[in-house]
Amino acid sequence: MLSALALPFAAMAQDGGSQGSTTDLDRVTVTGSRIARVGFVTPAPVASITAEEIRSTGALTIGDLMTKLPQLAPNYTLGNSTRFIGTAGLGLMDLRGMGTSRTLVLVNGRRHVGASPGSVAVDVNTIPVEWIERVEVMTGGVSAVYGADAVAGVVNFIMKDSFEGFEARGQTGKAAEGSFDRSFVSFSAGNSFADGRGNAAISMEYSTQDRFGRGDRKIGRQFLVSVPNPSYDPTKPPSQTNPQNVYSGPGGNHSISYGGTFTIGTFNPANPATWGNRYVFNPDGTFRPNRYDGTVVSASSCVDCDFADLNAVADLQPAFDRFSTNFMFNFDLNDNHRLFFEGKYSKTESLFYSQPAFDQPIRIRRDNAYISPELGALMDQANLSQLLVYRFNVDAGRRGEDIERQTSRAVFGLEGYLGDWNYEVSANFGQTTISRLNLNNRINERWHAGLDAVVDPDTGKIVCRVDVDPNAINPHTRAPYSSMARNGCVPFSVFGHGAVTAEAAKWFNVNSLNTSKLEQTVLEANIANSSVFSLPAGDVGFAAGIEHRKEKSQENTDPLAALGLTFLNAIPSRGGQYDVTEVYAETTVPLLSGLPGINMLSVDLAGRYSDYSTIGTTTTWNIGVNWEILDSLRFRGTLARAVRAPSIGELFNPQSENFSSINDPCNYLSTNPNRPDTAKDPELRRNNCSALGIPVGWVDTYTATRPGVSGGNPDLSEEAADSWTLGLVWQPGFIDGLGVTVDYWNITLKDAIGAVNAQTLATRCVDSPGGIDNEFCRFITRAPVGGYVDPAGRQFPEHSITRWVALNENLAKSRRVGVDLEVDYRFPLLGGNSSLRLVGSRLLQSREWPFQAFPDEFNEYVTYVTDPRWRANLDARYSKGNWRASWSMQYVHHNLRVTPGSYSSNPGSISPIWNGSYTYHNFQVSYTFPRDSGLEVYIGMDNVFDKDPPLNYFGSDLGSSYYDAIGRYMYMGATYRF
Repeated sequence: MLSALALPFAAMAQDGGSQGSTTDLDRVTVTGSRIARVGFVTPAPVASITAEEIRSTGALTIGDLMTKLPQLAPNYTLGNSTRFIGTAGLGLMDLRGMGTSRTLVLVNGRRHVGASPGSVAVDVNTIPVEWIERVEVMTGGVSAVYGADAVAGVVNFIMKDSFEGFEARGQTGKAAEGSFDRSFVSFSAGNSFADGRGNAAISMEYSTQDRFGRGDRKIGRQFLVSVPNPSYDPTKPPSQTNPQNVYSGPGGNHSISYGGTFTIGTFNPANPATWGNRYVFNPDGTFRPNRYDGTVVSASSCVDCDFADLNAVADLQPAFDRFSTNFMFNFDLNDNHRLFFEGKYSKTESLFYSQPAFDQPIRIRRDNAYISPELGALMDQANLSQLLVYRFNVDAGRRGEDIERQTSRAVFGLEGYLGDWNYEVSANFGQTTISRLNLNNRINERWHAGLDAVVDPDTGKIVCRVDVDPNAINPHTRAPYSSMARNGCVPFSVFGHGAVTAEAAKWFNVNSLNTSKLEQTVLEANIANSSVFSLPAGDVGFAAGIEHRKEKSQENTDPLAALGLTFLNAIPSRGGQYDVTEVYAETTVPLLSGLPGINMLSVDLAGRYSDYSTIGTTTTWNIGVNWEILDSLRFRGTLARAVRAPSIGELFNPQSENFSSINDPCNYLSTNPNRPDTAKDPELRRNNCSALGIPVGWVDTYTATRPGVSGGNPDLSEEAADSWTLGLVWQPGFIDGLGVTVDYWNITLKDAIGAVNAQTLATRCVDSPGGIDNEFCRFITRAPVGGYVDPAGRQFPEHSITRWVALNENLAKSRRVGVDLEVDYRFPLLGGNSSLRLVGSRLLQSREWPFQAFPDEFNEYVTYVTDPRWRANLDARYSKGNWRASWSMQYVHHNLRVTPGSYSSNPGSISPIWNGSYTYHNFQVSYTFPRDSGLEVYIGMDNVFDKDPPLNYFGSDLGSSYYDAIGRYMYMGATYRF
């Protein structure tokens, strides 16, 4: 990842290679400005990664590689892209961790169609790896130059503009543990024509990787859970030497099981005399008391016992296939005017499986045909008319997603010179279509009807109750079964893992089809002149342009799912569109030059006016300063106002069902990381919980995600961000090949769009100094005394949170502050060429204000696992003759497993509470065969020392995505050119 100062070195290295030739223009446009400049001097910090560096990593898709840069948060890697419905396989950029919607992704300085319904976020995995010339990453708002979304900055993929010759590359690799493979093959061909006036080229790429399950790795089978520390001394303050909780195993969830778990009477984790009341079904349908030979932590967690490993069915990586075809064409009409065309077609397919449908509980009537005499006797003894079975229905089919995305993009344009002015006019058309199958999506009523089995008194056969009683009532919904459940009902048992038959699963499961289409049209015209007129200090540059853009998105959901009849969230169809017309101008003005301490001082100014069909008009601006103090030392700085218009989804998504995990702030369970004694003011929280009617010591036994409602808001306005950067660039003349940059950056986002999440609502409800009569408590519903069964049959214990409501609003504030450092040193060594490069980012602030109206109430996340204080990469490269070698190291600073606020309140809540610092090592060695053979072979290895992630971190979640979940990975490949 080269900074601007190092790019000329990279260009020279590429020119000397045998790769397909590129056209060198006599002007250079750098990300962040439309004005052509001599060299790469801009006020804003611009980091870059070149084509050579990309290949030296063995990367098969660009998305995962980019997220290893310290500037970008790894929020959408292939491994963690499965966190949300419909996002598997996406590679989205998140600059400074401010959100993928606040990072503008460009291709050759132009916008690209989005990849997810309702959003303009770009899937960079559709970008061809082989045709990337370099990628530039700029921090700070540049909405004045590029329009909305460039709040945190810009990631600009600069592609080759011509190709001459033929090149083919193939690569394959395998993980050291498990059966995880990746492969890649590419082909590029191009030729010049009309005496060099034109060039046409085509490229094709295909990459594939296997699904990789958590159980495929030994670390995925450790079964560690948090338990009270038996050595904890309550007379001493909690600390890492005296922690309240520690990890122990094997352990897991004992309130639910693959074959079904039920309780007769009461179960109190604090009273061993009641543990025998909990039973589990054996695979043959018999039952036995659940085994408890160790610690019973809570009503759902235990160690050395019969437990269910709910993560055994999780995928660490989805299966992912990517095919792309890319075209480029340019033709010089004459010396001053050129036609150009860029075209692409990309198809990606992602497949992953996750947890099955689960029930908490299943209601089994006493006359169920599958109840054995022994079970019936137990129920009769307890005077039970129904048996409540908690079941993790793996035998009914794991849920999953099979997603196909097809992206097409075409850019037609004319560029050239009109006198001293260069111009470009272009039309950019993009479309993404998405077909998503939600696999094994259970039709809930059919599931209920099939397990509600009885003996037909006329035939003596086991049938569904609806077959003998047309007025049968569903005990889960307390409503009569509909015709959907009555027609063709297949009875089945749920007693024991494997009891659910394939015939039954085929009847109650469907593959729900969801289709989406996103369309983007961009018409733009730009003019620029790097020397409009001259001042004593130098030439004044100017650029201006006009752009019209239209965005459309439509998502059509499966009718059954939209009506809430399946296990999948009830999400209705949604869509919308908007258009925006914009004009902008920028100038660079030299102020002083040739003075002591001022070799050159210039200022850059830019402004943009935008008119949206949704939110009206916005204005943005940039100010930049370049001050060359000495030949070897330059100061740079920027000040900018950027905006982000609300997306189609944020504006127009209907209110729909959603689910959220909540650590209840009133749950006194000792292993709950959000229990009352972890609050900033524990006494206030305890008092407010009591005011809600929740007794001191209450322990929540509900373990699943909780239903709620979320949705869009057509009255949203734009977000606004103020950013500023200050930096130094030092290239000392007394050390040839050395360059150093240091940049401070500060980005503050106001009127941030978002919904107050369920966790925040629940916590702030009971942390408000004014008591529980507040707006947060109004959006949280709790079960009454005696418990509550919701319309879907979910059973909540008394006081447990049963529902939440969160709608989009302009109410939050966000800030990121940090310092970037880059040291690049290139030098000869032992007759070859060497380079060392250190790129690091030090995070100073990562603050979130859930409500900007309360400026003193914010959460600081620096040192949390999602926001480590330091991230850095160190790359060493050496080439001599036909040999080339590289060794890279990726560093992640130690970080907290709990939020900094929780750690400050209780540094001994659990041990370990810190993840240690991590350094990953990767290498690649290549050899190019002599005598113009055109053949290069290479081998490489990632995670050379096979470093496992921290305890219970597997790379598939947001917080653990900094860590490699695959382990040591080896690959080899070859490139052929002629």
